[in-house]
Amino acid sequence: MPKILCPKLITIALLITLSPAIQSSTLLGVYYGNQGWNMNQVRAMESWQGKRHAVVNLFTDWSYSTAVMDNLFIRQLPTIWQNGNVPLITWMPYTHGKNTPANVEVRIAKGLHDDYIERWAEQLKVFLSGEDGIYDTGDDRRVYIRLAHEMNGNWFPWSAKNNSNNPIDFIDMWRHVVDIFDSKGLDFTHVQWVWCVNNRDVGNYRAEQYYPGHAFVDWVAIDGFNWGASQSWSHWRMPEQVFGTMLKRIRTISKKPVAITEFGSTSRTSAGNNVKTKSLWFKQFLSYALVQDIKLVCLFNTHKEVDWDSFGGLNGDSRYLYQKKIYKAYSSYRNGVADSRFISANQENPRLLTDAQFIGR
Repeated sequence: MPKILCPKLITIALLITLSPAIQSSTLLGVYYGNQGWNMNQVRAMESWQGKRHAVVNLFTDWSYSTAVMDNLFIRQLPTIWQNGNVPLITWMPYTHGKNTPANVEVRIAKGLHDDYIERWAEQLKVFLSGEDGIYDTGDDRRVYIRLAHEMNGNWFPWSAKNNSNNPIDFIDMWRHVVDIFDSKGLDFTHVQWVWCVNNRDVGNYRAEQYYPGHAFVDWVAIDGFNWGASQSWSHWRMPEQVFGTMLKRIRTISKKPVAITEFGSTSRTSAGNNVKTKSLWFKQFLSYALVQDIKLVCLFNTHKEVDWDSFGGLNGDSRYLYQKKIYKAYSSYRNGVADSRFISANQENPRLLTDAQFIGR
């Protein structure tokens, strides 16, 4: 059955109409630390930058393990919420870890994982019900779900990169999952679905071919990084060079609010590590996000392949003492997010964000 659009669109229109006129704003987010296990690092960063994050990103697989699901719903999500941040759940369909089949989206679309999806959705609904345990009351919680991200790359099993699947299978999977959540009564004031592509296509298909349709997506998003001279194939790229082409493309197919759910820059230039050059990149990125009306930015604040971070990494142009620990940091990032247009969650609001902020309007 197709989704009924009218009630949702009418409600969104009312939210926009009834909300007071405000300047364009961008939700401030981060991926940092232990993904909800221990928020000390996030708190240190928030203390340094002088404001809370609106959103904290975490990653979780499609694990049938009761322990993994309990950790997510009983520990990680509540810990993030209690810190005053809305969780962004990056939900990766690794159904069997490294042995996940290459046609996993076909199997999900056919209903072979429905028991898991339904159990997961039901546990999420318990979390969303808040402390009173009653769904759809004033203390309800919110989450963003970034399902099967970067599908236009070739590094995840849900990408269409062999003869056993194609982008239509991804779309069928996406719609099937969203339909199950809808059947549980998980509406758009509680759950926002984030369709996220890599900033460039790597493989046989274009990002647009994976788009599930307006009725099944709440946000469109891009992940992208300035790799600088850290790789043999890379060079220094300005924010517009990283995101500009894909941003135009996804805005051509969708009018949904846009997020950049992973971003960062290395300090590695052709002349070696350069803290000042990386610091300038952060300043340029934050300005770019505001000018382009990006409604959510989420820094990938970690040293993974390279030093993407602005806080707590190996380099920086300043130091910050928090609870007897010294963190290296890039002051340009702190100065940039001090702009009032980068907004935190409201600690006085039991739901942390207004409906209009949550849906990116």
